Amino acid sequence: MGERRLLVGLIATVLIAGGCANAPSLDFGTPVNLHVTTTPTSVELDAPGWLADISAVYLCPSEPARLPDNAAERVNWSPGPDCEFMGSYPGRDGLKLSMPLSGLQPERRPKFDAAADWYVVLLDLDGDRVSAAINSQFHAPEASPAS
Repeated sequence: MGERRLLVGLIATVLIAGGCANAPSLDFGTPVNLHVTTTPTSVELDAPGWLADISAVYLCPSEPARLPDNAAERVNWSPGPDCEFMGSYPGRDGLKLSMPLSGLQPERRPKFDAAADWYVVLLDLDGDRVSAAINSQFHAPEASPAS
């Protein structure tokens, strides 16, 4: 009898998780193990559970836009004009990056410097359409010491 309850519980869990899989990931929150750390000169990202053929990575000084529900609106989508595109990377086995702060455009840097918290946004690209997205808020890097 205990095995039957375990099996029923497992099936229910799979059905619930499967029903949630179609929710927009920025609205629902995809369960991905994502670690963000900073140094005075970089943002370090470790997302071993983010499995995407190609990922676009953005840093944002304020909360990014939410991924649209409509697939047509996801073509060439980005998380907002203040966000800095940090590159596209393969991620079939997870994603681990070191993003130098020197990669921020000088005209965007004042907004980043003024923000206490930043966001990293990962987009799963399917050609020019975003199929999934997650973001994480983290404390801005401490200013590097003046030389």
